[in-house]
Amino acid sequence: MLIQMNDIKIYNELLVFLQTGGDVLLILFLLSIFFWTLVIEKFIYQKVNYRTISKQLRRYWKAQENADSWENIQLKTAQVSKLSIALNSNLSLMKVTISLFPLLGLLGTITGMVNVFDSMSSLGTNAKAMASGISMATIPTMAGMLLAVLGLFAYSQVDAVMKKEIRKLKDKVLKDSDA
Repeated sequence: MLIQMNDIKIYNELLVFLQTGGDVLLILFLLSIFFWTLVIEKFIYQKVNYRTISKQLRRYWKAQENADSWENIQLKTAQVSKLSIALNSNLSLMKVTISLFPLLGLLGTITGMVNVFDSMSSLGTNAKAMASGISMATIPTMAGMLLAVLGLFAYSQVDAVMKKEIRKLKDKVLKDSDA
């Protein structure tokens, strides 16, 4: 019962926060869900699919008698490249998403400021209302910058892990072929 109350409270606070920042903050929230889904997908692919395929590939080439012939070296290189492409898929989409975070945050601030100025023109200047409106207008920028920083950190970790896996595969599959 206590857990459900806390979950409802957190959900309500999240809704209030999203409403405070406006529509752009909701778009940022949805985009962040998309981004983190890509990050999780990359790690799951690397841990499950990629490792299984790379182990099968290494076992296959270890069992081959004529693995160092020119044709087989070319075949190994092509297979490693294909796995490398699969491992690096969606990394550019992650970069684009990261670059959208601060841009959408700025868009939210601009639309918020337009609303502040619009209300000032119709209701007159009220310093308290104006400060509240400006505060609400800057929330999307803060959220966009925070998401961009966290996204860059996550992307650099994902990129480093993927590069390490590719290096290990090249070393294990192509090590004897470079002679």
